[in-house]
Amino acid sequence: MIARRHGGSDEGFTLIELLIVCVVTPLIVGGLAIGLLSVFTLQSSVSNRLGDTGDSQVVAANFQTDVQSAVGITTAPTLTSGCGPTALDTLVGFYWGPQTITVNGTSETVYEDYVSYDDVQNGSTYNLVRYSCTGVNTPNESTSSTIISYNVLAPCPVGVTTNCQAPPSIYPCSLSDAKSPCVLAAQNYTTTSNISRVEFSLAEPNSTEAGGGYQYALAGVPADYSAKEADGGAPIAPASTTGCYFATPGTGEYASTMCLVDFSSLTGNNLLAAEQSCLEMSVGLPGGSTLYFCLGITGSAVAPSALPTWQNGFLGNSCAGASSGCSNGTPFYTGISGQPALYQTSGGTTYINFTNIAVENQQGLLATGWEAISADAESTDAGESISWTTPSNSYPLTILNNDESYDSSSDPVGNACSTANVPADYGMGLTENSTDTNVTCAVPTGVNIGLKTGTAMVWAPQPTSLSIKMVGSGLEAIVFGLLLS
Repeated sequence: MIARRHGGSDEGFTLIELLIVCVVTPLIVGGLAIGLLSVFTLQSSVSNRLGDTGDSQVVAANFQTDVQSAVGITTAPTLTSGCGPTALDTLVGFYWGPQTITVNGTSETVYEDYVSYDDVQNGSTYNLVRYSCTGVNTPNESTSSTIISYNVLAPCPVGVTTNCQAPPSIYPCSLSDAKSPCVLAAQNYTTTSNISRVEFSLAEPNSTEAGGGYQYALAGVPADYSAKEADGGAPIAPASTTGCYFATPGTGEYASTMCLVDFSSLTGNNLLAAEQSCLEMSVGLPGGSTLYFCLGITGSAVAPSALPTWQNGFLGNSCAGASSGCSNGTPFYTGISGQPALYQTSGGTTYINFTNIAVENQQGLLATGWEAISADAESTDAGESISWTTPSNSYPLTILNNDESYDSSSDPVGNACSTANVPADYGMGLTENSTDTNVTCAVPTGVNIGLKTGTAMVWAPQPTSLSIKMVGSGLEAIVFGLLLS
């Protein structure tokens, strides 16, 4: 007899098991696919970032060395002399290596090394190319080129500065001043001895980066500037401590960066010390830095005063555009606290000397990137004048335009220094000497034109001293402070 086994077989899958497999498998495969795609995408992003970072390091190594070496710089888009094909878009050019040669019996200085950074199109993209030329007799005598970044923005057309590659920015800069370093560099080569820093902002288009590009900025300080900076003043042991104050935002181009020293403490023994020799002062600045100087006063006496010093004084008042009085015009650096003006208490001639000017940062090191500023804080009228003078080995003393919203130097101070009894005689009495170390605002005797449409303002990059002469047939006043970056 053959025994038979009864019951169902265990081989195969049940319907429930098949359903589970059909549902779970796509989930697992989908998760793996998403993970792989993420890895591939991340790999592309990392690869792009590594490439961009590598480019930025190459650009930085070349740019900072070139800036430090340069004795001449230009941001003119096409160079009349220099390095590289002039048909290309030159972002910045440098030269150094002075050599003395004799031409037709006359000695002259030429430069051996020229470098330019050009934005060169390569198909649908642009490369940043560094051209280097060597040769005393001809700048292009020996030329080499190196691509230092393989992906940059297209060069900016005239008047455009966004979504394109702009040339480096040069500081200090005042577009309304024809002698400002940035204005001179935009026209042709200019010396770097008056340039405090050069900033180069670059962007490399990249779809894997936030914002569509990899962005970075470089900065360099020319050696000529650093060498002159080493001759600057040194901090002193202050006998008087004070602060400085800003104007109400929007009441002037530099309302948030022009910090005027408060002279409220210049009374009693402090005033006596300033009149007998000089008063050593320290001024606490925003961010923890400190301004030091020694204040000396001779001649007609002065006293601290708030702004405006006079009901029709332009600085600190609302005279701009007012037809009479100063209550209905546009505010001009109003809202400055304390007593920032040194105001004559009687007519005559006053000499004010700021010496041993220096700025120390939080770490106790000499700071850079600041400019001294001074201005007429009253009204220079008939028979009156104010003169500002910096040392002959200092940086240029420059007239500061009262209205930085337009690029013009024809009437930088309105009629504040008029020489005729007509309002249109804009600033004819505002003069500079040939070495740019003296600026004078003078109004002849007998000239009375009424309400002023501006005030004389001057600035200089990091001067070690500043001397001011005020001649008041009535009364004159000045302010002193810093333009901070």
